[in-house]
Amino acid sequence: MPDGLIFKDRNKLSPHYIPRRLPHREHQISLLHSIYGSMIKDIGNVYPRFTQIVGDTGTGKTCTTIRFGEQLTEQAKKEGVNLKHVYVNCKVDGATRYVLFGNLVRKVTPKISTRSLSPEEMMRQLVEYLKAEDTFLLITFDEIDYFTQTNPKEHIIYDLTRTTEIHPGEPSSIIGEIFIARSLKWHEQLEPGERSTLGMGVIKFPRYTSSQIREILEDRVEESFQPGAVDEDVLDLVSDITANPPVNGDIRVGLDLLYYAGNLAENQGFNRVLPDHVRKVYGGTTPTITSEDIINLDENARLVLLALARSLRANNSAYVGLRDCRESYELVCEEFNVKPVEKFEEYVQDLVYRGIIDMKSLTELGISGASALDLENFLNNLTQRLRQKVDEP
Repeated sequence: MPDGLIFKDRNKLSPHYIPRRLPHREHQISLLHSIYGSMIKDIGNVYPRFTQIVGDTGTGKTCTTIRFGEQLTEQAKKEGVNLKHVYVNCKVDGATRYVLFGNLVRKVTPKISTRSLSPEEMMRQLVEYLKAEDTFLLITFDEIDYFTQTNPKEHIIYDLTRTTEIHPGEPSSIIGEIFIARSLKWHEQLEPGERSTLGMGVIKFPRYTSSQIREILEDRVEESFQPGAVDEDVLDLVSDITANPPVNGDIRVGLDLLYYAGNLAENQGFNRVLPDHVRKVYGGTTPTITSEDIINLDENARLVLLALARSLRANNSAYVGLRDCRESYELVCEEFNVKPVEKFEEYVQDLVYRGIIDMKSLTELGISGASALDLENFLNNLTQRLRQKVDEP
């Protein structure tokens, strides 16, 4: 059943939803396959390999690893190998080593009672269970940096990377462990022996660029919105906001912007999302334009900003060209009986430097820090009030 006039399936905008296609993470998945894929063909003679995945928030680390786990499990099934991939979030699944290991064991099997076991005994029982059941295990530990920073004295890396010592010299039923972190700074909490056992296997997840974000969001829009509900201008605006500071490529922010802008448009009775819906949502959560910023501008700068806001509103667009903005500025000056300045471009550039307007090129001027409608109303009222004071005797 369709979700509504705007949404087809808004759940597809959830950061927890993992789409079948993961654009711009093919290289990372390929690297993971090169590490673990060949182990499937000789599963009875393998020793664990440890991989670290590193990248900023919202760079696709978790969804890529989970998707890889599904692919490797499917590959193993075709080869007649019983392989499980278990995902453990160290921030959610365990405040202590005891709780974390207990949840890990329960995710693998309900057959092991962990109530009276120490963390070391839990790992031993887990290894014995896997061996008895002829089952193999790949484990992902997400937010490992959080756990090591909040539990610096609980050296879980030592426990996790030394499972082969339970049966010295024998191959391992735990074929590998993947550790996900925002950076390698968490190594500072480790002892030298722990750092050594982790090895050098690091896969980096760079921030998404604006064009990459746009492609990712295009896929999600196709899955989550009705046809025609989100046009190119909206995608451009959301992609640029997501790619640039302070968001810095966090794709989850882009998904949230689309979701809440869609909700706002729907609640206002629209059948499509407009750029101003995006601006209003983003400006409400991350305001980059304050009333103080605007009041501190001189009159000509405020009129240039008002002109841009009106031009964006009139065109229902994410960006307008310098020529359109200048034409709007001349109309604004006429309305307020002000002589247009010759240094129009310099005022535009100054507003760019102040971070009040965005300038991609001479044909792309925009505003992301506030709704164009709200900004226009504020500037209209402020300009009228200030001019009334000037006209007073």
